[in-house]
Amino acid sequence: MSIFIRIGLIFFIFSSTGCGKAYQAEHIETSDFLDDYSLLKEDRQDDALLSYWKSGTDWAFYKKVIVDPVTIHKLPNSKLNVLPHADNYRLKELLDYRIREILKQDFKLVNKPGPDTLRIQFAITDADTESHIGKASVEGKITDSQTGELLMASADGRGGGKSLIGAFNGWEDIVLAYQYWAAQLSYQLCEKQGRSACQKPKSPA
Repeated sequence: MSIFIRIGLIFFIFSSTGCGKAYQAEHIETSDFLDDYSLLKEDRQDDALLSYWKSGTDWAFYKKVIVDPVTIHKLPNSKLNVLPHADNYRLKELLDYRIREILKQDFKLVNKPGPDTLRIQFAITDADTESHIGKASVEGKITDSQTGELLMASADGRGGGKSLIGAFNGWEDIVLAYQYWAAQLSYQLCEKQGRSACQKPKSPA
């Protein structure tokens, strides 16, 4: 079974059932996606392993978002380096879809900068499915779409426990990680904006 079919099937299963778990990693190796990694601090309270949120930001002011296409910034030892280009592309599409689908519930998705518009950018830095257990890592940032001011930056890694039946070689764990990161981003922005009924993503980590 090709990776396209496997990931597509897994994505459909978890979109429908929401089952399974993806655990936060103990440490994360960073890439070159962010400009200044010295800003990132360890914070495991409902956040990424490493994160930065600009203090004093009026998050409630922002009503729109530009979601840039997800990119890949491979770590030197990443398994992404040996995956075919088409498979890397599919992984980008999966994360991109998750982010857009959840953010459009609370923001207007636009493609031009504006005074009340955030720019959201994410990069996949690793994906591995050895021993039927998947792991993945991403880095992200949020900027003011007009000024380019950095408002948030993060780096996180997640991995699965035992896969459902081992048939998908760990790809379901990666899909779950993408699902969690999108839900976490939505929850954090909801909290920062002071909105009610913010849905905290479930995580055993």
